[in-house]
Amino acid sequence: MTRKVEANLMRQDATLRQVMQRLNEGVFGVVFIVDHDSHVLGMLTDGDVRRALLAGAELGDVAAPSMNRNFVVGRSSAPHAENIALLSDRIRHVPVLDDEGRLVDLLSWAEMLRIPLMQPSLGGNELRNVSDCITSGWISSQGEYVRRFETQFADFLGRGHAVAVSNGTAALHLALKAVGIGSGDEVIVPDLTFAAVANVVIHCGATPVLADVDAETWTLDAREVAGKITDQTRAVIPVHLYGHPCEMDGLRKISDQHGLRVIEDCAEAQGALFRDRQVGTIGHVGCFSFFSNKVITTGEGGMLTTSDPEVADKVRILRDHGMRPGKRYWHDDAGFNYRMTNLQAAVGVAQMERVDEFLRRRHEIGERYIDQLGSLPGLVMPPRQPWARTIYWIFSMLVDSDATGITRDELCEQLQQCGIETRPLFHPLHEQPPYKSYEQFPVASRLSAQGISLPSGNDISDAEIDRVCSEVSRILMRKR
Repeated sequence: MTRKVEANLMRQDATLRQVMQRLNEGVFGVVFIVDHDSHVLGMLTDGDVRRALLAGAELGDVAAPSMNRNFVVGRSSAPHAENIALLSDRIRHVPVLDDEGRLVDLLSWAEMLRIPLMQPSLGGNELRNVSDCITSGWISSQGEYVRRFETQFADFLGRGHAVAVSNGTAALHLALKAVGIGSGDEVIVPDLTFAAVANVVIHCGATPVLADVDAETWTLDAREVAGKITDQTRAVIPVHLYGHPCEMDGLRKISDQHGLRVIEDCAEAQGALFRDRQVGTIGHVGCFSFFSNKVITTGEGGMLTTSDPEVADKVRILRDHGMRPGKRYWHDDAGFNYRMTNLQAAVGVAQMERVDEFLRRRHEIGERYIDQLGSLPGLVMPPRQPWARTIYWIFSMLVDSDATGITRDELCEQLQQCGIETRPLFHPLHEQPPYKSYEQFPVASRLSAQGISLPSGNDISDAEIDRVCSEVSRILMRKR
């Protein structure tokens, strides 16, 4: 048996109510009625149940008289490709039966037309640039593409120094080391973020101090930060979460008052604006990620940006084993190998040639989702503050189960049944073993429990967005 199909099977005496309950549990939208020997007699979808009720049937009536007995089936003895070919926009489920008429597999149209959460967009000069690296032999961290990529990125931000590194976590780690964070220091980080933000603080020998996020922006709350500052506090890491910038005026004011370094985590927000200023140019240091699901990608990779030449020089030394330029194999610091390869940078150069196109498309994606989902009861759209330009890194919204009648996890499961990949928001750090805190952070906990991210890659089509919205609407309507 290719798939576990037991959940799709119900006996002849099952009622319409029981069939509805089974469909709501998530069984790829179809139930098969079987006899006592498990031979398939017919199938029921939610549409069959609705038609039966409209025709006068009661929920307590036996479902078998309402089932569809004339449907397309695949055969276990037939080639897989032949069974797949039976699927179409009209025929969305093909049961695969053995020679005795028992269900052994279920093919779903949704699976064949799966919409992934994210996919990289690599339709520019990436292949040409990488081929150039291979042809020239410059494939390691020495090469012209690394310098070109750094220059492009600095020009994009309008900031003096950009240093390419192996990944976004390395950028954060180097930023903390370059500004002197070490043993005994405290660094304030948001409770709702990816774990790398806290991990790098620990790897510096310092202590991450968690603070709750703002309910409107989902990002670090300046009022919460103010209450966490002690004599040991040395830095704060605002994370521009899911493409929406933090309210940086308040954070900078508090940080400046206490002499704290501000390390912006821009991994999910390249191109976002705070009051017409690019994120990554407002703090002392900005850190970016080029993982495959980011606005631009180099597969893995990251960038550190700063207007402080001393910080930039320190980062360049630390990323290359602590060696000072011009004195090979002499180490002034116990550094790291956090260098970006010329191959990665070659992809980055091609990606930066299209960054404005990517950002325009992400705005269109976010607005299309909001136009179709924004009026549905119980769905809370992502932050959009008047002082910010969000980039909708991944389109993320909240599901209020009291208003929708369905939890976030149930919606994720049912969309998965439709071939639509989703993702929950990050788990709050305070709930996880390495950072566990007895303090509660109610805003972060609520957002994490209710948040869902929908497909949002640069190349997602309008038709695919419309399909996602249609399925979300259908699921919520059925629940109501």
